[in-house]
Amino acid sequence: MIASGRAAVWVLLGPHAGDNNQVLALAEATDLPFRPIQLRYKWFAHVPAVCRSSAIHQLADDCRSEIAAPWPSIVLGIGQRSAPVARYIQRASGGIAKTVRLGDPMVSHRLFDLVITTTQYAVRDARNVIRLPITITEQRQVRLTKDEERWLAASPHPRRLLVLGGKTSLWRFDPSVVTDCLRSLQRRAAVEGGSVLAVTSPRTAPNLVAAAQSVLGRQAVVTREFPRYSALLYGADEIHVTGDSVSMLSDAVASGKPVGLVPLQPDALGKIIGWAGTVRGRSFRMRDLERFWTDLRTRGLVGTVEEPHCGKLDISPVDLAVGAVRGLLDGKVPSVQTLPPSEPERAGGSAAAEPIAL
Repeated sequence: MIASGRAAVWVLLGPHAGDNNQVLALAEATDLPFRPIQLRYKWFAHVPAVCRSSAIHQLADDCRSEIAAPWPSIVLGIGQRSAPVARYIQRASGGIAKTVRLGDPMVSHRLFDLVITTTQYAVRDARNVIRLPITITEQRQVRLTKDEERWLAASPHPRRLLVLGGKTSLWRFDPSVVTDCLRSLQRRAAVEGGSVLAVTSPRTAPNLVAAAQSVLGRQAVVTREFPRYSALLYGADEIHVTGDSVSMLSDAVASGKPVGLVPLQPDALGKIIGWAGTVRGRSFRMRDLERFWTDLRTRGLVGTVEEPHCGKLDISPVDLAVGAVRGLLDGKVPSVQTLPPSEPERAGGSAAAEPIAL
């Protein structure tokens, strides 16, 4: 619930909708009054973050005035640039405000009270680190509008939905990835019946949109706000996701539908960095998408385009995160909450047939 007076929780928002959705979903799930604060930065905002500062001088003037008492009990945030702001609030409050970070804060976990992360990030295992198999997703029930029902009704079941992301650092995303995936889904539809749809994201490049439209036509590729992304997930019988987006893969897994992962390949720089890490005997600190994919496969949460898989976690990631946040309010230090590593895949063996519990 968004607070009308003093809020127990402050939610620091940034420029990325996917990041904001995660922290807002966690705030909603706590059932505590919360206050969202949209942070706007000056040009040098990354400097305090890299220097591990606790500061707010990097905020735009009108935004900086919002960081004032009465202070909250919890500060939720995600992304590198908001970390110095969270630490400033904790210091200004005399330690009353506890800092909770989602994702990878890009600095030591020791600087925060709680870090809630996922397997692709190189955050060290520690007592105040919780490692979830998927990101925190919105828990609200989807209700289709009449227009959305009519739109979906034109595509027969089983509906196979491809969710398209976009180019991300160190990974190639060629149009052939899109066309190969969609043609495979079309071949399955020709044999098994049903239809194929695609939806893009704000990061989807025009050449990837064009590739999808060249196979499916314009009508079957959703590039605007109708139908809603959530409505398409709800109406799909299978969901296939390009591997660049951890948040969209998490949405697909959380839907309870069969999921197919569309993997990407490292680009030239990614291969060089991977080789250099092998030579020095220790990987460089960066987002490791392949580790995330391997973990999902090992847990039985995703399959392939040809054989999508529907898995289930024994414990809700959002419930685990909420329990840890509420524990901070009660003065408890989170116990070690790290997930079993994906040893079968790393050791060269086969993936586990059954989902692994949290």
